[in-house]
Amino acid sequence: MKNSLTAPILSRLTATCPFAEIYEDTEPSSTGVFSYPRKKIVHIRADHDGWRWWNTVWPFHDELSTEEMKREIDATYDALTAKDALRDLPTLRQFCEAHPDACVGASGTEFNFYLEGELCNYWLRLITRKGDYSIYLSAYAKGEI
Repeated sequence: MKNSLTAPILSRLTATCPFAEIYEDTEPSSTGVFSYPRKKIVHIRADHDGWRWWNTVWPFHDELSTEEMKREIDATYDALTAKDALRDLPTLRQFCEAHPDACVGASGTEFNFYLEGELCNYWLRLITRKGDYSIYLSAYAKGEI
């Protein structure tokens, strides 16, 4: 498999999840309202203000990650938001419109993509509505935990 730093990241995204088993092994959130995959390390939420992407990092099971995994997660986010990828909200919208198979829900404004990294698997949720968070990138540990 090509490294995420050497292959164009958008061409590596798929609309079909190749690691669905991750979503079968879940645990309840601290509130008990939601369940999360046990292999979830982090998700990054980002919005574009017209000039740049702003993000917030939400750790889940940081104890599952290594320094190498953290570097891969950072590199994946950086590659997704780079000038030759999803550089702004109009570019994100164009990418989503070109992939109607990734659209979820009746609104036509939410899209799911998946990426297999070397150390982590990723779920990328893209939202094309203005004024909303547009990128949610979730990272999951590969292998046994």
